[in-house]
Amino acid sequence: MNTDGFYGREQAAIHHDRFGDLALDAARLLAGLLVSRGLTSGTVTDLGCGSGILARMMSDLGYDVLGVDISPDMLELAERSAPRATFRNESLVDASLPASVAVTAIGEALNYATDPRAGLAATTTVARRVYDALAPGGIFLFDVATPGRNLGMEVRERIHDHDDWMLCMRATETEDRLDRRITIYTREPDGRYVRTDEHHVTHLYDADALRALLVDIGFDVETRPSYGLDRSDSTPPSGWSVFVASKPRA
Repeated sequence: MNTDGFYGREQAAIHHDRFGDLALDAARLLAGLLVSRGLTSGTVTDLGCGSGILARMMSDLGYDVLGVDISPDMLELAERSAPRATFRNESLVDASLPASVAVTAIGEALNYATDPRAGLAATTTVARRVYDALAPGGIFLFDVATPGRNLGMEVRERIHDHDDWMLCMRATETEDRLDRRITIYTREPDGRYVRTDEHHVTHLYDADALRALLVDIGFDVETRPSYGLDRSDSTPPSGWSVFVASKPRA
């Protein structure tokens, strides 16, 4: 049994197959924003790239893509999903950023406390690095969890039941922190079920404070309730916000 992991093999596969719509919506939005600004080539740097869904779409559109993720199992999927992209296994807190037309952090990547240095101070440092890496008119596209992410409940439980796996989640929100205890039962080819446990901790950010930090760095900032015109199945209904932070043209 794998205890307190972070997007291990089972969770990575489930996330790729069941919750990839959020990354697809983000990729569509990003592609439209870049084209509207005349940025039709260049590098897209994807922080917390996960299984490579956004990387695949952007590389198919002709962009060079660098994906960074802390989960080796996610990167194994990403390398198969987006063979033309380049991937690095490291924390986004440390990632050196190439000159880019866009930098993304989809799926609350900036909230996760997997790296013990994570938090608002680290996110501010990353945002400054992003600003320096972006071309004029470039885009920093990301989403963050905010207070109320747990649907206004202190404790919330949910079960996802599918043919070959079951995921049970117990989430606890206290002030500026959300803890998710996740247990996955995966059916093996011989019919046995294997249990995997993960513990995901996320910092919850005040959206107004984060916006002010980005403006102070120099970004023009827009917030949205979702990546698409319609909210996809994986778009959280509350306690969550999309940020479109643009570097002004010279």
